[in-house]
Amino acid sequence: MNPFPIGVFDSGAGGLSVLLACRALLPSEDFIYLADTKNAPYGNKKDAEILARVNVCCERLISLNCKAIVVACNTATGVGIKTLRERYARPFVGLEPAIKPAIEAGIAGEIVLLCTEATARQEKLLKLLSQFQIRHPSSTVTVAPQKNLAALIESHFADLESIRPQVHDILQTHKTAVAVVLGCTHYVFIREMIADFFRLHGCENPIFDGNAGAARRLKSLLKQGGLLTGKKTAGSVQLIFG
Repeated sequence: MNPFPIGVFDSGAGGLSVLLACRALLPSEDFIYLADTKNAPYGNKKDAEILARVNVCCERLISLNCKAIVVACNTATGVGIKTLRERYARPFVGLEPAIKPAIEAGIAGEIVLLCTEATARQEKLLKLLSQFQIRHPSSTVTVAPQKNLAALIESHFADLESIRPQVHDILQTHKTAVAVVLGCTHYVFIREMIADFFRLHGCENPIFDGNAGAARRLKSLLKQGGLLTGKKTAGSVQLIFG
C-alpha cells in the first residue's frame, strides 16, 4: 500500500479528460493535476521545446512525492515518455492515438486520425501506421494534423459551443470517413460535436480515444508495484496551474 498521490500533467485542460477516466477507475487514489498553461499548447512546438517542458512538469510532480505519473498528452508522450522512463524510477503512463482499438473493432474504410502536428511527425506513430496498413489493407488511416485546434479548445474551454463552426469546417474534408481517432486529449471535449457532424451526414461513426486504456494501464502498474492506496474513502484532487 502506498498513500502518496498520482501525478497527471498536460499543457492545459486536455488532460482533465484523462484525469476523469483515471478517477473513475481509481476513486480512492489522490491525484495532483498540473496544467502547464503558460506553455500551452505543445502540439505546435519543436520537439526540443516539448521535451524541456515535459521534464519540468515531471520534476515538479516528483518534488510533490507523486508515486506514478500520467503524461496526459499524446504529443508529450510521443516526444518525451521514453526519456522519462529512462531518467526516473517510477511508473509512467502515456497517451497514444487509439488506432489499435479501431483496428480491433474491425473498422473497414477510412479512419481519420485527428492529432497535433508534433504527434503526426513522431516515428512511433509512423511505424504503427505502417504496421496497420500491412495487416489491414481494407482500411486506411488518414492522418489529419491540426495546427490550432487544441489552442482553440483551450481558449474557448468555457464556451466550446462557440467553436462548432470551426470544428465542422475541419471535418468537411473527412466527411466520408467511417471512424475517428482522437489523437489529442483536448479533442475529447468536442467528441459530441464531432459525432454531430457525422450524424448530419447520415452516419453514426465510432470515435476512439486513449483515455480509458491509459486509466487501465495505470491501475495495472500500481497493482503490480504494490502502490495502490488501500484506503476505502474517496480520493482528493489538487490542481496546479503552471
